[in-house]
Amino acid sequence: MQKILRLFIRYLGAGFFATLVHFVVFVCVLPYYGPTPSVFFAAVAGALVAYCLSRHWVFAQRDCNRGRFFITTTRQVLSSTLIVTLLIHWGVPAQLSQLMTMVAVTLQGFTINYLWVFKHDSKREPLQ
Repeated sequence: MQKILRLFIRYLGAGFFATLVHFVVFVCVLPYYGPTPSVFFAAVAGALVAYCLSRHWVFAQRDCNRGRFFITTTRQVLSSTLIVTLLIHWGVPAQLSQLMTMVAVTLQGFTINYLWVFKHDSKREPLQ
C-alpha cells in the first residue's frame, strides 16, 4: 500500500505540472478559439507533459505501453472536451468547468495508468 501511495503522490506532482500547462494553454487560447477547441488544445499539451513526467519520474522503473498510453490519453482528451462543453452548455463558466473536469479525471487517470498503461510489478520500487 505504501508503494501505491508514493506513486500516487508522484502522480499528483506530475499531474500538477501537466495541469498547470493545461490550464495556461486553455486560458491563453480561450479568447481566440472559444471553449471547445481551447480545452482540446490544452488537453493535448497537458497530456504530452503528463506522458513525459509519468514515463521518466512517476513510473520510472516500469515498462510503458505507448499504445495503451495513447488510447488512455485520447479517451481523457475527448472526455475532458465533452465534459467541459456540456458544463458550459449548462451555464457553468468556462474556467470553473475546466477545473471541475480536471479534478474528475485525476483519480481515473492514475488508476488506468497504474494498472494498464505502466505494467504493474509489485516488486519494483519507484525511482527514489
